[in-house]
Amino acid sequence: MTIDNAREEKKIKGEKRKHQNDQVDMEMLKLREALEGKLRSNDSTVPKSDKAQKRQKSEDSEDEFYKQVKQKQEAKRAAKAEIYSRKPHLIPSSPERVVGKRLISNQIASNRGLTRKRNKDHKNPRKNYRDKHKKKVINHRGQVRLIRTQTGPYAGETRGINPNTSRSIRIKN
Repeated sequence: MTIDNAREEKKIKGEKRKHQNDQVDMEMLKLREALEGKLRSNDSTVPKSDKAQKRQKSEDSEDEFYKQVKQKQEAKRAAKAEIYSRKPHLIPSSPERVVGKRLISNQIASNRGLTRKRNKDHKNPRKNYRDKHKKKVINHRGQVRLIRTQTGPYAGETRGINPNTSRSIRIKN
């Protein structure tokens, strides 16, 4: 089948096998276009008085179209089953001889073992320091009031004065 060849080629190239049944789809689209063309040509040649004959022809063409769709689905399922079916791996009869140290495999290189989950924001030090500064600015607001500039004439204290809070240095008696 052409799907096997495509699969082998993609394995060689190292690509992911996502849509390997494109050829089957293209064939089905061509068949559908041909059927629609036949329907159009049938509609233009059949006189309007022969409605029964026209209905019979359209039902036959619809049956053909549904058969084609069914075949397409079966071909797709067969292709998927073939792609995802497990085949026994070939075991080499004799191990290869390597001079010097052997290279590690990709699986060994990517093995991180048991690692704790790290915060994504702390990966980038610049972002980490930006967040730390933001936090310090918020904490600083609790200690020191921001200086508010006067925008217009004095209109009194907008938030009111709370006599129970003291934000200045306390005077000892």
